[in-house]
Amino acid sequence: MENQQLKELFYSKEMESIRQSYYKDAYKQGKFDEAASKGHTKEVFSWDGDDYSVWKDRVWYSDKDQYHIEVEGYVGFAKLSHAIDSYEQFNVEFKKYIEQHGGLKERHTGGWKQVYRTNAIDISFEGESYWIFLDGHKSEELSDLYWYMCDVIEQLKGINV
Repeated sequence: MENQQLKELFYSKEMESIRQSYYKDAYKQGKFDEAASKGHTKEVFSWDGDDYSVWKDRVWYSDKDQYHIEVEGYVGFAKLSHAIDSYEQFNVEFKKYIEQHGGLKERHTGGWKQVYRTNAIDISFEGESYWIFLDGHKSEELSDLYWYMCDVIEQLKGINV
């Protein structure tokens, strides 16, 4: 396709919603990058070196903090049960931290009766080790990150390998 044809397609009426979505996402990412570059991100809890990390930043469209959780995926486990044990140990320590900083809140469901919940988990087996990659989670409530890890742990327990 030639450059002119691409421009016509990109600016066509059919592409309007996709183009607007792209612009909005780019704007949000730009605001996040701007906040991060100004040092508005702050680690609030880490465990086992930096393999488990919780940090907060300021939501650009409000004056609220938003918390993020990240679990290092490049940690090999000989057995899946070893990963589950590690995740559970993290969650015990993380829960202690939450209880010292305002207390653990009930699971937030938005008023809905939840029927099913899943989180993105990618598990690979390579070099005699299991490698687990999580999508991570973010919320304006610190407790939501604890409940996210509870869900991840339960999902991992349900896997038969």
